[in-house]
Amino acid sequence: MKRTLFLFTFQLHPLYLSTFELDKSQDEIILVDSDDQWTHYRFHKQRLTLHLSSYLHYYNDLKRQGYQVTYLKTITLIEALIKYPHLYVFKPTNVYEVRWLSLHPAIEYLKDPLFLVDAERWHSLIDLKKSSKLDPIYRMLRQEFNILMDGHQPEGGQYSFDSENRKKAPNDIQFVPPLFFPKDSMTESVIEDIDQRFPAHPGKTLAFQYPVTRADALASLHHFVTFRLPTFGDYQDAMVDHLPWMSHSLLSSSINLGLLSPKEVMDEVIKAYQEGRAPLAATEGFIRQILGWREYVRGIYLVRGQSYLHYNALHHHQPLPKFYYDGETTMQCLKMSIEETINHGYNHHIQRLMVLSNYASLASINPFELNTWFNEMYIDSSEWIVAANVIGMGSYADGGLMSTKPYVSSGAYLQKMSNYCQSCTFKVELKTGEKACPFNILYWDYIDRHKQTFQKNPRMAMMVNVWNKMDEKVKSTIVEEAKLRIKYHG
Repeated sequence: MKRTLFLFTFQLHPLYLSTFELDKSQDEIILVDSDDQWTHYRFHKQRLTLHLSSYLHYYNDLKRQGYQVTYLKTITLIEALIKYPHLYVFKPTNVYEVRWLSLHPAIEYLKDPLFLVDAERWHSLIDLKKSSKLDPIYRMLRQEFNILMDGHQPEGGQYSFDSENRKKAPNDIQFVPPLFFPKDSMTESVIEDIDQRFPAHPGKTLAFQYPVTRADALASLHHFVTFRLPTFGDYQDAMVDHLPWMSHSLLSSSINLGLLSPKEVMDEVIKAYQEGRAPLAATEGFIRQILGWREYVRGIYLVRGQSYLHYNALHHHQPLPKFYYDGETTMQCLKMSIEETINHGYNHHIQRLMVLSNYASLASINPFELNTWFNEMYIDSSEWIVAANVIGMGSYADGGLMSTKPYVSSGAYLQKMSNYCQSCTFKVELKTGEKACPFNILYWDYIDRHKQTFQKNPRMAMMVNVWNKMDEKVKSTIVEEAKLRIKYHG
């Protein structure tokens, strides 16, 4: 009996077909490029390029292998799918995609094979009424899947080596560059199509160079493990002007598309460690991002749902500044991070957390607007990924359900972990005044505005006490200057 399988653009791994036990002699595969998939968020043009070029390359590869495959272009997803009386679909995580599928009367859902933890299980691991932190879940998964374990103990005697992965990059640091790929004719054609269909979407496509085939993604994985993993750990939290990639893997977009599976990526990384080609701290730090963080943020989203996107525990309501879309700000850390996002659809995790989210938190930016921006601007974005990263960790908008403290800082952290301050028009050593680093002024104003909440937080109470002991004239100056900074964002 013929079966019809629909695959999203992020379901490109061979595991989907093998899990389905697809019979190429009679079963059919449906691929759909519909406008509503690309306009639910105003996605960065490089993200659209990545998804649609990978999809078309996959389509051509399936045809070469002799599969019965149909590629459809429509306005809405449902108008393509409704033509088929019965469909099999690997259930997506995003709520809005499931909502589209629910318009079809006869869809049979399959479990997504690219996650280690089943979707249903998260409801027993995360309690809606309590906070749910990463560390105990990460430890449990390490033990359960026997990853970096030495018998019943973690490799190296501890589960986390995070404290060893926070070095500032020296001025003369050099990294082996990532493996990039020139645009082929199919990708060039996709870019032309995107420019015509979605001219108002943000981002530039000139520098697009990410893998769009499984073969290229596997080559990127091998290149990272061989040349870049050894220096990933030490400097994974560092930020350097004009070095957007550092030693980060750039594999997240390939994993999220299904060009790579999380397991095969972890296997390669662990193999490098076991063969003495990568230190344990770098290996563990990388594994934690995939086995721990990637699985965990999916669980948060599955349990809390789309309502999580509207959490705003600190009652921040300022609109997102225009410079988040054009980079026109004199704050060097923000300017560089945003320009990199516009040009590449990418920042590494510390830029996202301690520059872009940090500023938004200090400036009382509405977390829903910030969450929308993160969904729009990154090649590796997806609603289920972004939600916990921004609402929980980046903005503390869930009030501490997944973080023990808000991830905010003054300019001192940025000076410690980057070289941005060296070329900034503002002075990080100044606490007040026209030339003072805005992060300094806004940080203490943030502490003042939320002191009633933070004085009960063991990790923030000390900063509240420092604020309370400050000279009253200094405090008054900070509060007044912060109002102007927030009003004019500079």
